[in-house]
Amino acid sequence: MERFKKIFSWVLKALGSIVLIFFLFIAGIHFFSRQEKALAKEFLLLAGDKNYEAAFELTSNDLRKIYPLQMLKSQFETLQAYTEVSFNTVHIGSGKTTLFGTATTAGNCISSIAFVVIDNHISTFQIDNPCLDDQVAA
Repeated sequence: MERFKKIFSWVLKALGSIVLIFFLFIAGIHFFSRQEKALAKEFLLLAGDKNYEAAFELTSNDLRKIYPLQMLKSQFETLQAYTEVSFNTVHIGSGKTTLFGTATTAGNCISSIAFVVIDNHISTFQIDNPCLDDQVAA
């Protein structure tokens, strides 16, 4: 019986250690990606507020070359403003952070979003199923 208690104690300690390491890993990912999450959220909120120049400044030089300010304006003019942004998946590695999540409008329209952030600038972004202005119920 004493041997069983020892084995059970070791198993509990091992499981507790695994849970603690997992928790620290997840907390570390959230901690180290908080700046990138804030950057992506700010980009969507600025574009939603029609402050295109400020949103454009958050993008990388490479993205600016292929996605100029006028294109950003023309595409975001047709979108409803996103009021809530959240990220549920984060990948950190190779000098970049990739964020996946959702953006929600005041009218509860939800779009899937993805951002790649390199050197504290948005390198690429994608909005799937965008919430267009003409989708707002009258």
